[in-house]
Amino acid sequence: MYYDKSISRERNNRINKIIRLIQKAEIKNEIINKTTLQKEGIGSSATLGRELSKISGEHIITFDKHKLTFRMDNNWKSAEHIKIDSLLDYGSLGIMKSLLEQYQNTPLYKTVIDKIEELAEMPIEDFSRIAVPPKPEYNKEDQKKFSKIFDYMSQNLKIQFYYKGRWHGDERKNRVVRPYQLLLDNGTCYLYGYDEEKQDDRLFILRRMEEIRLKNNESFDLPAVYEFSLKHGFSKFGAYTFKNPVKYKIEFYGNTQIWISENKWAEDQVLEASENKTTLTFTSSQDDKILEWILSCGSDAKPIEPEVFVQRWKDKIREMSKLAEI
Repeated sequence: MYYDKSISRERNNRINKIIRLIQKAEIKNEIINKTTLQKEGIGSSATLGRELSKISGEHIITFDKHKLTFRMDNNWKSAEHIKIDSLLDYGSLGIMKSLLEQYQNTPLYKTVIDKIEELAEMPIEDFSRIAVPPKPEYNKEDQKKFSKIFDYMSQNLKIQFYYKGRWHGDERKNRVVRPYQLLLDNGTCYLYGYDEEKQDDRLFILRRMEEIRLKNNESFDLPAVYEFSLKHGFSKFGAYTFKNPVKYKIEFYGNTQIWISENKWAEDQVLEASENKTTLTFTSSQDDKILEWILSCGSDAKPIEPEVFVQRWKDKIREMSKLAEI
């Protein structure tokens, strides 16, 4: 919120804290003066006086001589050192709001509030007007696995574990993996790494991993490019890998056209809109996720390319049609 590059970071932080306290008091119609500010641990009386004098001189706050209290100046947002940029970063605000809700009713809540107010550059009362819809909760049993894997991963040590794959029923297979990253996606934790048996990058769901242990303390060299989003981030459909990226072409109809046009689905997407349909072309390596996405659109979406994907879509529709006949 407040940033003056000519002063120290400590002073900028102190001034921001004062501004937030005055904002909060004004919102709640509470009295705030030098005496109440001193109780907030901002510094000595001389330090507090210096900071109040600075932001008063910049017309950020005003002192009411009759009520002997501080309030925000009517034009404080136009002050030279006030930076109102954080609201432009919607993603960060969503993350902070989720963090706030996660720690509610815990001993850490007050600390989280202070940190969020600092990062969001607004009092918590204003921040309450931003909402994040509830999402699936992460499995509590995954937390221990997450911590163990992270410890091994940070040392670039190979791990092995028994895994129940998606297509193998109850069969458990021993896997040896070079762990690259842990991914958090919509309530599910994944390990992303190099599978030595498959000799390729793979994703593993933590809750399906059992007996996680080191592979004889063997280490590995982390490749120059290991970031999941760099290797598989052609499109934005979550944590899923398909061996080779391919070009998709999908037609959308009806009200779905507006929704498709308003969002970014891939880095190289191309939209061609007409009155009756919108055609989306893009590159992706997330075949299964895209199939789920297309099916969720019902009769308002029709894949055109690639042919193998189109055939998968048709086969799935036939299976659904048989279920509908029951």
